[in-house]
Amino acid sequence: MEPEKMMAIVKTKKERGAEYKEVPMPEPGPEDVLVRVHAAAICGTDIHIYQWNKWAQENFERSFSKIPRIMGHEFSGEIVQTGELVKNVQVGQRVACETHIPCGHCYQCRTGDTYNCLNITRFKDGIYADYAVVPAKNLVILPDTMTYDQAAVMEPFSVATHGASMVRMVGDTVMVMGCGPIGLFVIKVAKAMGASYIYASDISGYRRNLALESGAAETFDPSQCDVVKEVKMRTEGLGCGTVFDTSGNVEAINQGFKILRKCGSMVMIGLPSRTLSFEDAGNDIVWKAAKIYGIHGREILTSWEISKGLIGSGAVNIDHLLTHRFKFSEYQSAFELAEKGMTGKVILYPDRICESGE
Repeated sequence: MEPEKMMAIVKTKKERGAEYKEVPMPEPGPEDVLVRVHAAAICGTDIHIYQWNKWAQENFERSFSKIPRIMGHEFSGEIVQTGELVKNVQVGQRVACETHIPCGHCYQCRTGDTYNCLNITRFKDGIYADYAVVPAKNLVILPDTMTYDQAAVMEPFSVATHGASMVRMVGDTVMVMGCGPIGLFVIKVAKAMGASYIYASDISGYRRNLALESGAAETFDPSQCDVVKEVKMRTEGLGCGTVFDTSGNVEAINQGFKILRKCGSMVMIGLPSRTLSFEDAGNDIVWKAAKIYGIHGREILTSWEISKGLIGSGAVNIDHLLTHRFKFSEYQSAFELAEKGMTGKVILYPDRICESGE
């Protein structure tokens, strides 16, 4: 018998912060499951919502729901109850979950691009809580070889595998602009896919060190050097065959196009911080015959299966990128650290996990 109440991190006001408070236990619908949360992670979106910045003010209620709302969406846990129509999973299974819910009826869904559904929705409520209700069709069953911590970051890792799956990197040079969590995951996946030399740039020395630990051959601080010149020197003037932008920084994106080799592939994952204007689109895109890929979310559920294979098999080890851990009740310290950019992925646990040793 599950309790009638639970603890959760709730966005209660349209201002900075959140509250850790008692809320009613959610009830799964006929096609949902109730999951006992074991681990969760902080995403950039969660930081926006915590700060209640311009992005959150313009997008939160349109993309999620009205306030108050339980925060969070990246998580893993164990199924404790299933809806009456659920047949694909069962109580006791360890799971993670895709948070984009496609309608199944629009043009994109009917032509194989469910990840970019025209009517995409999200969880009814967030998952920074002891328990969460999520749709059974979006669940990913975890192999025994995968920990709850690893599974909690499968969603952002799957963004990296989605982007990496668009290009061929075997024996080629790769540049990653921005060494936040997704950029670091991209380095890991590029290494696993056979990239010969991986370069990366970021203004944070902490994150550049994580990039080196993840497989980058060399990193650059764009505030201290001409990144384009440095990469061109190391590639016989050719540049890199694939460039990933995971920063969203407009200056970095322009640098990335200049680093891109002729006939190369530009994979854009970061959302531009402001209006993007190309300094020299003729030479950097048209004359280069550049291939440009925009990456939105994950391929449902293809990217997750690739991620499960890479992490679950041990082909990619991401443990060192899960750099900080906090209890839900310590959420303020967790968010304040995460928003400084001096972390890899930050993992949160329900207090009961820490108290009971589940």
